[in-house]
Amino acid sequence: MQLNEVYNTQAIAAYQTEAASNRTPFLGEAFFPNKKKMGIDLKWLKTHKGLGVALKPSNFDAIPTVRPRGEAKMTQEEMPLFRESMAIKEIDLIEISRVMDSNDPYLQPVLDSIYNDANELVNGAEISAERMRMQLLAPTDGKMQITVGMADNTMYSYDYDSDGSWAKTNYLDIQSESDKWNAATAKPMNDIRKAKEYLSSVGVKATTVISNSKTFNYLLENDQIKSALLTVTGQPINYVDESSVMEVLRRRLGIEWIIYDKMFGDYDGKQKNFYPDNYVTVLGDGQLGSTWRGTTPEELTAIGNFMDIPQAPVDITVLPSGVAVAIQNEYKPSFTVTTTASQIVLPSFEGMDSIFVIKVADEA
Repeated sequence: MQLNEVYNTQAIAAYQTEAASNRTPFLGEAFFPNKKKMGIDLKWLKTHKGLGVALKPSNFDAIPTVRPRGEAKMTQEEMPLFRESMAIKEIDLIEISRVMDSNDPYLQPVLDSIYNDANELVNGAEISAERMRMQLLAPTDGKMQITVGMADNTMYSYDYDSDGSWAKTNYLDIQSESDKWNAATAKPMNDIRKAKEYLSSVGVKATTVISNSKTFNYLLENDQIKSALLTVTGQPINYVDESSVMEVLRRRLGIEWIIYDKMFGDYDGKQKNFYPDNYVTVLGDGQLGSTWRGTTPEELTAIGNFMDIPQAPVDITVLPSGVAVAIQNEYKPSFTVTTTASQIVLPSFEGMDSIFVIKVADEA
């Protein structure tokens, strides 16, 4: 039995697909679906649709006036490369070599170990993409930008609101202590209504709010929410549960609330939320942008003779998500099998004017 008979990029792709079906989905994929392009440059056009404008009247036999197009802004960025590798230890190779029969029960634990290594890399690529999307959906302090930490402690930064125009109209930082949502006296339904009214003024019907559980739980102790429940039941409210609050928000504001608590491990080893504490995002229906995937160096070498690049002696598969997985056997003189996952990724955000973000409280 050869190692490449049981461990190759096609098998990794199948393994990762099966594992993905069992995990909590990444929320950002719903609003920023994957798209593929050649190269590493990303251009996207930000437009502001606004409300419809009435057609001007005209005289018969007259040349019609030309309506100017809405304001549009072209954004161009070089997408960042993400890439990491893991090596199969020689002891694993020895264990595999001892197994002559692929049905031997001692083979499966070894294979599970190496497949988990590969799956960890692929999942890490998806985490990096989701982190970028969430930085756009919940911009810290209203700064609409993506920051990417590098291995040498440098940072790549992508500014989506360089002139601050989005933050002036689509971001609210609640200043009064009595109005912050961690105070029972806050008026959260008023704040959400303000966001809805602004979005409506530019032609967007808000239907959804996103937060994590910590932020949503402020509403369970909120006087305004309890008062809204009291008017329905006619009885004093001592305990408020999640479903009751969601029903009030659905009836009073016509919105659905999404609680997103998925977490990830950061480069520094700390566990963090994809969606940060003390923020809510109000948004309308539809796609906000795209998660663009560029062509990685590994993928180019797999194409072979592309721009005179020779096809590398490496087993390479590009997953449906756009992540490239490569397996290479090397003799250094120690023999190693290296698995690499790589991606070039950056979201576009054509619909950034269709969201409204509220910072509802400060860090404790």
